[in-house]
Amino acid sequence: MRYILIVLFMLTCSAYAWDDDDLEVFDVVEEVNQNFYELMGVTQEASSSEIKSAFKKLTLKLHPDKNSAPDADIQFRNLVSVHNILKDPGKREKYNEVLKNGLPNWRSAVYYYRHVRKMGLAEGSIILFIIITFGQYAVGWAAYLEKRFTAEQILNSRGKKHTKKSGFDTGLAEILEQLPKPSIKDTLPFQIPRFIWWSITAIPRGIVELKRRRKEMAEEARRQKKREEEEQQRAEREAAAAAAARAARAAGGPRRRRWAPPALEGGCLLDAADEPAQGPVAVPVRHVSPL
Repeated sequence: MRYILIVLFMLTCSAYAWDDDDLEVFDVVEEVNQNFYELMGVTQEASSSEIKSAFKKLTLKLHPDKNSAPDADIQFRNLVSVHNILKDPGKREKYNEVLKNGLPNWRSAVYYYRHVRKMGLAEGSIILFIIITFGQYAVGWAAYLEKRFTAEQILNSRGKKHTKKSGFDTGLAEILEQLPKPSIKDTLPFQIPRFIWWSITAIPRGIVELKRRRKEMAEEARRQKKREEEEQQRAEREAAAAAAARAARAAGGPRRRRWAPPALEGGCLLDAADEPAQGPVAVPVRHVSPL
């Protein structure tokens, strides 16, 4: 229902965007259905004196006493209406806008009431408001009766096998009584003040929620920045350690000892230092008999 109120509020605001002069120009444009300047026989840049002079000449020509045409009254009435528009600078400017942009495509209910009955915007708005209120209340009762009828049909179909002694009729009455009945408080005269109050009270909550979201976004940005700084520092430390290792190798650090085979007991292998000066010495080999 809240969205319906928003739509009605927007329609009312758009209807009040047109003042009485706008509506009068629209009425005459649709009624005459002809270019005003062509009807007066002047150009669009004509001055007020030229328009006044042309109106006097056409009055003598189109007056019903001197005009024998069947629609003489309509012609003279259109001439007077056109002259009333063009002699007023504000209305003439509005008519020039209509010539440039055309008539509005959208028509509100208030505009139609004014077009047919020449009523004011306030009167039309009040009548429209009353019609919507009664229609809303009638629709509420129709929906309630439909729900009640549907519930009775379903419960009666389930309770055919029950007797009155089982208390089924009493339960049916209790269920039907629980259906919410439409109330006058659910119509526009009561809903609009509640909607206005909800809108006013929602503004502080919206501001608080906006501040909270901005604070969370700022904290998340700080945490992200801190993680990026830590990653950058770690990368710098790793790069410094790698550079120090390369510098140590380039400066000639301690060399690794060359691998030498281990000496075996029994004299099978000899180091070069143990070899006699006379040359190689025969080493007896012990033979092991197989088992």
